[in-house]
Amino acid sequence: MKKKVMLVSFVLILAIISIFCILNYRSAARDINQAINRPGLLPVNIIYEQKVSKGSMVFGITSDGNAKGLFAAAVKKNIFGYTAIYSGVQGDIKTTIDKVGLTESYFPSINKLTSPMFYGIIGNSEIKKVKIIEKKRNIEAEAKIIDANGYRLWLMNMDKFQGSQFDIIGLTADDKEISHRKDNIAPWTVEQKPFKM
Repeated sequence: MKKKVMLVSFVLILAIISIFCILNYRSAARDINQAINRPGLLPVNIIYEQKVSKGSMVFGITSDGNAKGLFAAAVKKNIFGYTAIYSGVQGDIKTTIDKVGLTESYFPSINKLTSPMFYGIIGNSEIKKVKIIEKKRNIEAEAKIIDANGYRLWLMNMDKFQGSQFDIIGLTADDKEISHRKDNIAPWTVEQKPFKM
């Protein structure tokens, strides 16, 4: 009798594990492009991928008619494949670039995958630097600018910052201010606990 119970338990556990593996395998994509280009969504043309500990932070351009948007996603990799666990899109980037020279958006920290960050596209060729100033303690830092498939993408890891109010400033090579934007990410703060996904 004891052997039968053990055998039934073993078969039941094996069946549960098999079902779990099959469901996870089917929901995961084979590559990052497939993970972010899901049926029913606007297609995304990847312009830059930044590797992180357990996946990637992916940036791309979406097109909806004449409007283009800047897409960002945290993509997790596991033994089953890739899954976009959090994403966002900046709306019509051309309109913003035409008005102020650069776009900006905030991406929160995702548990064990990404740090909080500001990012955007620089459209004004005179802008050579992007500076972020934290209003709470008046701390500032310069963003990293990347040539990303014909777009100038700027990224700022926000780990050393606090609060929710920031100035984003576009500067020339000789530090002349061309663009000055204020952003308030409230109710979020950059130092809050990472989102659990």
